[in-house]
Amino acid sequence: MKGYMKFNKITQLKPKKFTEECVLISVYFTLNRIKDNWFLNYISAPGGAWQELKILKNKIEQRFYIGKNEKRADLVMQKGNKTSLFYVAEAKEFFRQILNEREKIDNSIKSIFNRIKKLKGGSVKPIYSYIIGIDTTNLKGDVFNEIINNEISLVKKVIDRLPPVEGGRVCVLTYWQGNQTKFDLVFSKDFPEDLVEMFKKIFL
Repeated sequence: MKGYMKFNKITQLKPKKFTEECVLISVYFTLNRIKDNWFLNYISAPGGAWQELKILKNKIEQRFYIGKNEKRADLVMQKGNKTSLFYVAEAKEFFRQILNEREKIDNSIKSIFNRIKKLKGGSVKPIYSYIIGIDTTNLKGDVFNEIINNEISLVKKVIDRLPPVEGGRVCVLTYWQGNQTKFDLVFSKDFPEDLVEMFKKIFL
């Protein structure tokens, strides 16, 4: 079959750069397939045209239209066995991109969560999150460690200076180490302790 690639060859392909798409999909798979069973409500990769929001309500999947002009986050996931808990996140390649667009990003996160509250009904709790990619492609040793530590240090310095949001914030930093995806977490001081432990078990 000339012109076609065998499956085992496809699985060995790697992107040339650790992009926003890589970051977003890494967190989605970790929450949904690899480490836990979170339900995917909505994912919007850059340039994608995802226009449907799915919500578990009384163990039934309900679907709602999301217009192109509506404010929306990049990823919304619902805790499978605690269906009142929603992870709402925005993904960027650098934390400074979050800072540059913070007001717009926070408004989008709050907007989609407010819509979820109306659609879901009952007691609903948010987990507001920034997902940050650290491109460590071809980096090793001291340079690798410095790049990671610099980004984590910036997040730690800033996260509690941002305007407070309901339930606090968690920043999920994502990068490659060797052939594996690794994570670091930074929590705001007002982030619930039980959720801190839950996220550590999932990502660390």
